[in-house]
Amino acid sequence: MRQEVLLAEAACIASALCWAVALTWFRKPIADYGARTVNLAKCSLAAILLGATVLLLGQIDSLLQAQPRELFLVALSGVIGMSLGDTALFTAVHKLGVHRTLLLQTLAPVFAALLAAGTLGERLGFGELVGALLILCGVALVLSRGAAGSSGSSAMPLSLGGLAFALLAAIGQGSGIVLVKAGLENLPVLAASFVRLLAAALGLALILAVGGTLKPRLEKLTSPIVVKRILGPTLLGTYVAILLLMAGVAYAPASIAAVLLATTPVFSLFIDARLEKRGIPLASLLGTLLAVAGVGVLATAG
Repeated sequence: MRQEVLLAEAACIASALCWAVALTWFRKPIADYGARTVNLAKCSLAAILLGATVLLLGQIDSLLQAQPRELFLVALSGVIGMSLGDTALFTAVHKLGVHRTLLLQTLAPVFAALLAAGTLGERLGFGELVGALLILCGVALVLSRGAAGSSGSSAMPLSLGGLAFALLAAIGQGSGIVLVKAGLENLPVLAASFVRLLAAALGLALILAVGGTLKPRLEKLTSPIVVKRILGPTLLGTYVAILLLMAGVAYAPASIAAVLLATTPVFSLFIDARLEKRGIPLASLLGTLLAVAGVGVLATAG
């Protein structure tokens, strides 16, 4: 049993690492093709991969037997958390860099707790407030270095627009967590992930169609070069990371899994430093660890 827990914890860490690497990998395609185009490709490709996996594992019956309310809530979480949230996330990556964007994503459980308190009647206790405070202090410590002109956690300048998009992404992710939690009563996580990604792809396609920009983006996505550039990070960050997350959450204690999955900004801090060939300022490291610790306190309190 202990060995299973250790393997599950390792899977959580691997999932966090996969997403950090994948988001770094996505940076160049985002700069070349735009956040919406990359997000549409990512959601579509990942939905195809997960859909095939659901069929192979015989989980299609769980979708057919699911209540309409459950499917609606999970699908809505995909539109809010991925169609809108991930587009904002990719835009923030382009403007802020990977590490600072991922660091701001640690605010997602704070927004989720606030939304759950307002919509699901969940109470915010002392632990939740302490966790939120730790996250805010950690984020402020890292961002204050960037505002002061230091290389901080990224060589990119601190952008107010980037901060706004990163916060929108965190709100979208937090809202998606609340919605999917309400819809996961009977759906397996893998099947729910497929529904979320499919709804995200369709939702984003609808948004682009209304804006009159869907056709040129689809034409771009039919290029083998574009597909090749986006397939790698999608496979790693959205498909492999989800499978590892499922294995981790299934066997590791929930609070430990939440902390380990929140280590993505720690990995991105070291990845950014390696790519930019610079050292890691102590304040950036301490701020990142403080934010991750805050997620841990929130998870334990919940």
